[in-house]
Amino acid sequence: MKSVHPIDPLQFIFFELGNIPEDYQENPMRAGFFEIVWLINTEAETEDYMYLIPLYRLSKLNLENKKGCLIAFKRDYLEEDDKEYALDVFNLFNMNGQYTGFRVSPGMRETLQNIRRLLEKEYTHPMGTYLIIKALLKVFLLNLIRMNQDYFLNQELNQKRVYQFILLMDENYKTERKADFYSSKMGISEKRINQILKEKMNRTLTQLLHERLVVEANRMLIGGEFTIKEIAFDLNFEDPAYFSRFYKKHTGRTPEDFKKHHLT
Repeated sequence: MKSVHPIDPLQFIFFELGNIPEDYQENPMRAGFFEIVWLINTEAETEDYMYLIPLYRLSKLNLENKKGCLIAFKRDYLEEDDKEYALDVFNLFNMNGQYTGFRVSPGMRETLQNIRRLLEKEYTHPMGTYLIIKALLKVFLLNLIRMNQDYFLNQELNQKRVYQFILLMDENYKTERKADFYSSKMGISEKRINQILKEKMNRTLTQLLHERLVVEANRMLIGGEFTIKEIAFDLNFEDPAYFSRFYKKHTGRTPEDFKKHHLT
């Protein structure tokens, strides 16, 4: 008998750190996931450490000989109709630029371990369902948000503007490459949105758009379903040669080289 709501491994991933595939950290498909890397300290009275890696940031961590787990999930696993919760999760992952890192006290570790065990059990269950995974993940994330409540009590308008921009970019990055489109949608000046993005994400609007285009190009190249010409036109480049120049400028290699490397 099959699960009515099966867990999609392209949407949610759980690994013990010792069992992460060797090529996982090199896979550009990671960029579409929120990642939680939990380093567990085996000494009872010692704090654990947790890294949270946001969408479209490919931070590579040294996980060799480390104990703990990796939890990765797509935005589909958030209840984005609950705007405040989705915003809090976004801010949790973007507290400190490229990735967020913080200590987990022994008291909080016990609570999170209980949720983690339930997540792992559901993930490996033959009848596992994404509805339970999604509910457990929400409880896990809400505990992390509560643990960092001092930060969330001091949330400011600019955090909400960053979140607003990310949503707009995800919807429009293929066709809208100009700052004035986003600034007019958000009701603030181009200069101000760039100041906010630089402060909160250490990137300009244009840099974030270009990174998003490269992430999508990588996803399509690895999928192997599209030619480079088709990818160029899907991403709204004038011609494949222009796309190839753009791609090489931002990655240091041609789309052909990247595709060959990942499909051989």
